[in-house]
Amino acid sequence: MDDLDGDDQQPKKKKQKKSSAADADNKALGEQSETKKLLPMMNVEMRDYQLKGVRWIIALYQNGLNGILADQMGLGKTVQTIGFLSHLRQKGILGPYLIIGPLSTTPNWVNEFKRFCPEFPVILYHGTKQDRAELRMKHMPTNGKIGADFPVVVTSFEIVMADRKFLQKYNWKYLVVDEGHRLKNFDCKLIRELKCIPTANKLLLTGTPLQNNLPELWSLLHFLLPDVFTSLSQFQSWFDFDGKKDDNGGDGGQVDDAEANKRVKVVEKLHGILQPFLLRRLKGDVETNLPRKKEIVLYAHMVETQRAFNDALVNKTIGEMLKNISGGGSAPIGATALNNMLMQLRKNCNHPDLISGGLDGSIMFPSAEELVEQCGKFKLMDRVLTRLRERGHKVLIFSQMTRMLDLIESFLEQRNDGGKVCRIDGSVQWQERKEQMDKFNSDPSYNVFLLSTRAGGLGINLTAADTVIIYDSDWNPHQDMQAMDRCHRIGQTKPVHVLRLATAHSVEGKMLRSANSKLALEKLVITKGNFRQEIGKEAEAASKKNKASGGGVSTDELIALLRGDVEDGEGSLAQSTDISDENLEMIMNRDDLIGKAPPNPPTGPGWEEVEDRSGMSILGNVNKE
Repeated sequence: MDDLDGDDQQPKKKKQKKSSAADADNKALGEQSETKKLLPMMNVEMRDYQLKGVRWIIALYQNGLNGILADQMGLGKTVQTIGFLSHLRQKGILGPYLIIGPLSTTPNWVNEFKRFCPEFPVILYHGTKQDRAELRMKHMPTNGKIGADFPVVVTSFEIVMADRKFLQKYNWKYLVVDEGHRLKNFDCKLIRELKCIPTANKLLLTGTPLQNNLPELWSLLHFLLPDVFTSLSQFQSWFDFDGKKDDNGGDGGQVDDAEANKRVKVVEKLHGILQPFLLRRLKGDVETNLPRKKEIVLYAHMVETQRAFNDALVNKTIGEMLKNISGGGSAPIGATALNNMLMQLRKNCNHPDLISGGLDGSIMFPSAEELVEQCGKFKLMDRVLTRLRERGHKVLIFSQMTRMLDLIESFLEQRNDGGKVCRIDGSVQWQERKEQMDKFNSDPSYNVFLLSTRAGGLGINLTAADTVIIYDSDWNPHQDMQAMDRCHRIGQTKPVHVLRLATAHSVEGKMLRSANSKLALEKLVITKGNFRQEIGKEAEAASKKNKASGGGVSTDELIALLRGDVEDGEGSLAQSTDISDENLEMIMNRDDLIGKAPPNPPTGPGWEEVEDRSGMSILGNVNKE
């Protein structure tokens, strides 16, 4: 009996063991992450909003629609796209897939594929004509069926235009355009060439879907859905709330209330049309753990040297002034450029040496003391950098002008305070860019990074920095916003200050007002459309939250935006005087961003805080939208 019982028990034990293993397997399956369930090829855990983005692109694909993934910069449009393409590959749709973007972002795409989805073959299609021919021969056969070894092809806008005749031999399953706002000019060569390349589906990625005006938005929509958005003039007739425009895209005249009310209905109509194929999330919507950011404009007054140059430019006596500086010789080098009055006024705001440098025969940069004495804005930057250095902050400094970066770099080298400087401008190759970024992010001895706004705004992650100084603003505010997002993005652990320097009572005031009007248009057309694609209970909850926080679009607010009511800031408290040392200490303290102190005053003599454009509150509950 005992033996029999033992025999009976043995199989039971085996059975129990098998059952336990099966339970463990089932448990493991049950505990599998949402990312692994949806995207088994991905080896990264994606955030909830990123998975929603992937599901949205999948829904577009299933409904035969092209779309615009317009998440704010730094929210992971790249990983969402890779996740979507991995989903198609998992389903047996092997491509071919073509990804195009600015040259500076292409190496990042290849690296992200290898990092997040290493099973997915990918190549960087670049190099000389011969290099590209070899890549096509080795990796991109044109005959036969697309196999599992056919890679995702990542290339730049320039190479697409150069090699269109080769690329049009393939029937691309998906075309992904990174920095899709490059297609905002519907008559550009790039769009003409892309139209010749057979493509079943298209996806545009852009953090700035509307930069200046509605025709640019139409250009993107026409590229995606040419059968729907066939005519620009028809589109403008549907959404004609531009009125008469000035050179910078602002209203040339005021709009009466009746007209503005009529336009409110037009905006609502536009939101309804865009809803199915545009997804836009802001940092404040999805990244509740991201440290807060505050943007502050600091005003500096011109010093005597600058006022002399400014008066000479306005009075058109600048030629004589430069001739005196150069010793009375023939017309100085670069004098022909003085025809562009606006540019010269901007240069004078940045530093008068940008106009007069080298005219006295010297090949050397001015001394550090001269650089500070000759320019109010430079003096202000020196005061700011001194305090940042004392507090151990890492700083990004952006300028439009490489010559200005030269002056700042020379100044920092002359000061020789022990910190090292990195630099990226248009002349720096992508391999060197990567080296510079790695140094800055990992080496504590590098504390300042100089960047030109256009070259340093794409494909660059510098979360080691927690301060951005915008030395001079761009006419296109989105360029400056991209610059800010080099450090205020996923991975940042500290609150971020953006310090925008401006010269009081100067042409820079006009630039800031123009930038505000462009951002108002985007806020009206894109942000206020609430293109977050929530469904069911999520949508209801989001709607209640939006109303509770004052985020809904009131008629009065829309009318104000449509009428283009923008304060000019002249004679304001912020431009009344240079900021005092006491106030500078106050506004550079970040305790209010981590809840350790009440908010600072939003404006004062020499400074004013800017409404946060990332969708995150900068002043707690004060002035929150």
